[in-house]
Amino acid sequence: MDKAEEAAAPLGKVLVAVAATLGMFLAAMDTSLNVALPAITEDLNADLQSIQWVIVVFIATQASLVMGAGSFADRFGLKPVYLFGTTTYLVSMFFIAFSPNLEMVVGFRVLQALGTGCLFAVSPAIAAGVFPSHRRGLGMGFTMGSQALGMLAGTIGAGLLVGWLGWEWIFLGRTPFAVTATVLGIFVLERRRRTMTAGPGFDVLGAAMLVGGLLSLVVGLRLGRSLGWSSPAVLTLLPLAPIFLAAFWRVERTAQWPVLPGYMLRIRGFTVSCTCMFMANLSVFVIWFIFPFYMADSLGEGALALGLMLATMAFLNTVCAGVGGWLCDRFGNLPVGCAGLLVVAFGLLNMGFLDTRSNLGDVALSIAVVGAGLGFFQAAAYALMLGSVPSERFGTAGAALSLSQSCGRVLAVAVIGGVFAWRSEHYLAGSVAGVDAEGVAFIKAFKDVFLIGSSIGLLAALVFLSGGWRRGRTAPSFPL
Repeated sequence: MDKAEEAAAPLGKVLVAVAATLGMFLAAMDTSLNVALPAITEDLNADLQSIQWVIVVFIATQASLVMGAGSFADRFGLKPVYLFGTTTYLVSMFFIAFSPNLEMVVGFRVLQALGTGCLFAVSPAIAAGVFPSHRRGLGMGFTMGSQALGMLAGTIGAGLLVGWLGWEWIFLGRTPFAVTATVLGIFVLERRRRTMTAGPGFDVLGAAMLVGGLLSLVVGLRLGRSLGWSSPAVLTLLPLAPIFLAAFWRVERTAQWPVLPGYMLRIRGFTVSCTCMFMANLSVFVIWFIFPFYMADSLGEGALALGLMLATMAFLNTVCAGVGGWLCDRFGNLPVGCAGLLVVAFGLLNMGFLDTRSNLGDVALSIAVVGAGLGFFQAAAYALMLGSVPSERFGTAGAALSLSQSCGRVLAVAVIGGVFAWRSEHYLAGSVAGVDAEGVAFIKAFKDVFLIGSSIGLLAALVFLSGGWRRGRTAPSFPL
C-alpha cells in the first residue's frame, strides 16, 4: 500500500462511520411527528381515531419488516439494503409532504417505515465493521448517540418548522440528510463480493410469517388500547398473531438461511441484550405518552416547555451513549449496562414523585437522569450483542434489537396505558367530588405507572447482570 492509499484508508473509515450514523440519525427523527400531529389533523380534516393510523401503520410495518431486512442484508450485503433504505426514505418524504389527504399520508408512511426498518437493521452492523473489536463499545456508543441526536433534532426542529412553515416541512426538512446518506452509501460502502446466486436463498416464507404475526400483534395491541379489547378487529388480529408466529418458528427450523437462526437464541449475549432492550423501552416509553399530559394538565405548560424537557432527555442520551461506549471498552459491558439501567430506574422513580407543585427544574433533572441512564445502557446493550454473535449475522442482530425496542414501546402503550386508565378511574371513583378530583386522580395514577416503570428498569438491570457474569459464547459462523 502506497502513502496515498494509507492516507485514504482512515478517511474512508470515517466516511463509512458517518454513513452509519446518518442512517441511525434519519431513522430516529420520526419522533418529530408527535409534535406535528395536531397540525396534520387540522389541515387534513381528520379526527383522533383516524390520525392514529399515521403512527400505527408506521410502527407495525417497521417492527414486522426489520428482521427480514437484517437477514437479507446478512445474506446479500449491507450496502444494497442501506441504499434501499435511504432512497425509500427519501422518496417517501416527498410523497408524504405533498399528500392531499390522510389516506395517502398513511399509505406513504408504510413506505417510510420500510426504509426506516432497513436503516435500523444495517446501520449498527456497518458501524461494527468500522471499529476494531476492542473498540466496539465506542463504535456502538457513537451509533446510539447519533440515534439520540436524531430524536433531539427531530423534537426541536419539528416545533420550529411546524410553526414557521407548516407540518409538511418536518418531512421535507429531512431530505438533505437522506440525500447525503445516499451519496455516501453509493461511494464509500463496500459491496459484498459474494454473488447473489451462490449459497442459500432468502427465507421468503419465514419473513412472510413473521410479518403476519408481528403486524397482527402490533396493530391488535394498538387498536385494543384505542377501540377496546372487545372490538371485532382486535378479537380477530390478536388470535392470529400466535398462529403466524408458530408457523414462522416451524419454517425457520428447515430454512437454509433463516430470518432468525435458532442458534442465536442460545447465545447468551443475544437473548440478554434483546430482553433488556425490550424491558428498558417498556419502562421508559411511558414518558412519551403520559408525561405530555402531566406537563399540560398538571403544570399548565405549553408545547415549548414540553419540547425542552424531551430535548433535555435526548441531549443527555446523546452524550452518555458516546461516553458509555468508551466506558464499555475500558471496564466491560456489564458494569456500564447495569449502571445505566439502575440510573434509568432511579430517574423514573424520581419522576413518580413529581406533582402539581413541582417546578420545571425538578422535572428537567428527573428526565435528564432517565436520558443519561438510557444512553449508557443502549451503548452497552449493542456492544454486548455485536460482541456475541458471528459477524455474518450483524444485520440480524441489529434488527433484533430494533424489534425489541418497538415491541417494548407498543406494549407500554397497550399495557401500561391501560393500567394508567384503570388507576385513574379507581382514584376518581374513591375521591370526593370537587373541582380538583380529576387532577388528584391523575397525579396518583401518574405516580403508580412511573413506579411500575422504575420496577421494570430495576428488573432489567438484574437480567443484564445475570447475563454478564457468564459471557455468551460466539456461535460458529453460519455455513455459506
